[in-house]
Amino acid sequence: MRSEEASLLDRPDVHFGRGPFGKLHVRFGKGAHTSGPRPRWVPMLDQLDLVLRWFLDDVRGRFPDSPALFADESGGHLHQGTVRNRLRYLMELEGRPVADRFSPHALRRACATHNYERGVDLVAIQQLLGHWTVSSTMRYVRPSATFIEDAYRRAVTSTLGELTGEEPTP
Repeated sequence: MRSEEASLLDRPDVHFGRGPFGKLHVRFGKGAHTSGPRPRWVPMLDQLDLVLRWFLDDVRGRFPDSPALFADESGGHLHQGTVRNRLRYLMELEGRPVADRFSPHALRRACATHNYERGVDLVAIQQLLGHWTVSSTMRYVRPSATFIEDAYRRAVTSTLGELTGEEPTP
């Protein structure tokens, strides 16, 4: 999800029991072409549920009581630029070369690419990212240099396994 969407989440938007992974209710999803907010449900993949449980149990209570999931010092929602600015500051503090720095949006692109390379259906990635069209999602996917060769190798191995009756090795 976009960092701007995450900054607007409230604690009641976290649904650990919804679906096999739990889901976040993004009530203020980015709308295309000024269409207004587009709500959607985002599954908590890759053990995000564990991270959010830890955050709610051990961290969130240190901030003022309010509905905001990610609160600032006054209990309000984080400003939309806070995540981006903090990430930039931490990379500068780390001494990371400018060429190696990235933004929260770059992490979004990386998520799309990694899921695509894992074999996740493109329409599922589209829904995960909250895109209106698959063509928008395809602009995010940037496969690795060996993606074609790896895909070919998997397909050939799978086909040979079917022909010989052997299980393909991972």
